[in-house]
Amino acid sequence: MIEIYQNHVDGVVRRAADCDIALTQAGLVWIDLDEPTSAEEERVETALGIEVLTTKERSAMEESARFYEENGALYLTTTLLGRRDEGPFRSGPVTFVLTADGVLVTVRHINPRAFEIGEGRASARIARARGGGDVMVALIEGCVERISDVLQESTASAHALSAEIFTDDAGDAPDLPTSLRTLGRLGTLAALAHDSLSSLHRAVVFAAATKPDARGLASARLNALRRDIEQLERAIEAFQAHLTYVQEAILGLVNAAQSNTLKALSLATIAFVPPTLIASVFGMNFEAMDWFREPWGPWAGFLLMLIAPAALFGIAKWRRWF
Repeated sequence: MIEIYQNHVDGVVRRAADCDIALTQAGLVWIDLDEPTSAEEERVETALGIEVLTTKERSAMEESARFYEENGALYLTTTLLGRRDEGPFRSGPVTFVLTADGVLVTVRHINPRAFEIGEGRASARIARARGGGDVMVALIEGCVERISDVLQESTASAHALSAEIFTDDAGDAPDLPTSLRTLGRLGTLAALAHDSLSSLHRAVVFAAATKPDARGLASARLNALRRDIEQLERAIEAFQAHLTYVQEAILGLVNAAQSNTLKALSLATIAFVPPTLIASVFGMNFEAMDWFREPWGPWAGFLLMLIAPAALFGIAKWRRWF
């Protein structure tokens, strides 16, 4: 799908006309390719004289393939956090191409909140944009703000989970498997957010080193973005450390619960194994064991069955096994 935005007296607005006509008109500011087809990519390439990166090219990990300049255009491929149809969060590559004429082209297969024009703070900044450079900075700012919101919500969830885990109320014991699954979801989201912030940080640093003011990228906004991203990276690292601590605590509680179970089994073993052994001995059919046939034989067996576990319990208490 192609979404085209042009300058208007009211600011940057979406163009609803035929895209082939809109691509040839003046005032182009932003072209958003959302899960584009090959034909849509070719239209944009022909109209603007740029190369739209393929899915494989946008998935490259090396920095030289993600951030570079070509024929006067600036290419920045970032990993952003998004979702589809209110599903789980996932990350994916999003490419920003800022042409020499100041037109921004974005190529994506995920739906970051900052790209939902008509909602949020990023949308208001885009409406006031004067060119593709302003739109790109506004989109990155919106992505950073969204990650900040997600981190704030996740931190609140982690604190609530910690309070549940470390409760003093014995009657309100936590459901440890559920807590581990919740912790896993928070850890996955934190890892995705950290990866996205790292990618955005590299993109902003690269953009700031390519004469940004000449491209319509405000240096002051880029520097402020860099500082915000660095602060969020430190916050996510602290959050991941907290999640690791909570995970170790949950696993410790699981081990303690397993130890209590093993302790109960050990007590059952102490109580029933010695009498079983004695009963087996008394059940032997050897001629030499004639005292088993004496009138007092059964009572001696019963007495031994009581003395043996009692002695084992006494030894266990003395050695502080439980």
